[in-house]
Amino acid sequence: MNINEIGKNIAALRKKKGLTQQELGDKLFVTDKAVSKWERGIGLPDISILEKLADILDTDIYELLQIENKKNIKLEKILEEEKIKIRKQLNRRNIMIAIPIILIILIVLFKLLPFGYNVVQVEYDSSDNPINLGVPKFSFLMKYNDDSYSFKNLRGNYVLKSELKNYVNKLEHISCNNTAYYYDKESNITIVDYQVKSHFLYNTITYDVRLGNYCTKLKIKEYYSKLGKMLAFFKYEDDKIQVAFAPDIDSDINVFKGQMMVSIKERNNYRVIGYSTGTYEINGNVLTYYRENIEINNDNIDIPVVSNFIIDNKKLILEENYLSSYIDEVVLE
Repeated sequence: MNINEIGKNIAALRKKKGLTQQELGDKLFVTDKAVSKWERGIGLPDISILEKLADILDTDIYELLQIENKKNIKLEKILEEEKIKIRKQLNRRNIMIAIPIILIILIVLFKLLPFGYNVVQVEYDSSDNPINLGVPKFSFLMKYNDDSYSFKNLRGNYVLKSELKNYVNKLEHISCNNTAYYYDKESNITIVDYQVKSHFLYNTITYDVRLGNYCTKLKIKEYYSKLGKMLAFFKYEDDKIQVAFAPDIDSDINVFKGQMMVSIKERNNYRVIGYSTGTYEINGNVLTYYRENIEINNDNIDIPVVSNFIIDNKKLILEENYLSSYIDEVVLE
């Protein structure tokens, strides 16, 4: 039996009788959709309907089913076998239809669902040690150029941006020049920028990285331009007194440290009468020194916790002169 030919035969006989699918279905107490399935070769009438269908179409069951050899024919068995074949064909067809749909769904999920990121080690030219970067999963084809790292990823732009944001938010947030950056103390790097750029088939993830604390480096550059020197003494000395201030930086903890010493001359030597260590910062043309540890060996001086110095042509001029009993004006250069 050829199901498609049987369907065409039913359609031809129906049209010959001048019946619509709806009208034929009404006579058989089935829907027009059932008739449509028979005629399209994706279904067969039940044996209980076949005889009535043949009568309506002025034919017999054998002609309707295009069976030439009528001897030893068991219609019920043949119909059941054909229905099984039809179901298998429909299942195969449904599978073939479902496969691309499933693939599309998987691709959409792959692009839209967050899978997180891996912290991977990459080489950095300015450092003997590798650095860490948070790279979204399923990234590939890493490229490095100067301080920029790029990765390719087939996943969606939005979800990749979200994963990058999750990564940098776990780093220390630092801010300078009205801009936020992300400092990784373990790797000693600063991520100054990150972005995801869309292409037709993939996205490019880019990190701009600087070794060390970027804000501290900018401060060092700024401070050096104002002071003219660092890691060296600013000093005043005469035959009575010696005053010195040394600006320094602890790069391990990114703190600007300083120490100040006051000595008076006794005979041929200078004796320290006041010594302090602390931190400092520069705002505009003012250097503010915050003393954390103070040692005093003379009752004639009272060392304040905070001192301000005016920066004038690479010189430090003490604003509130707590050494006025020894010197009229403290100018360190």
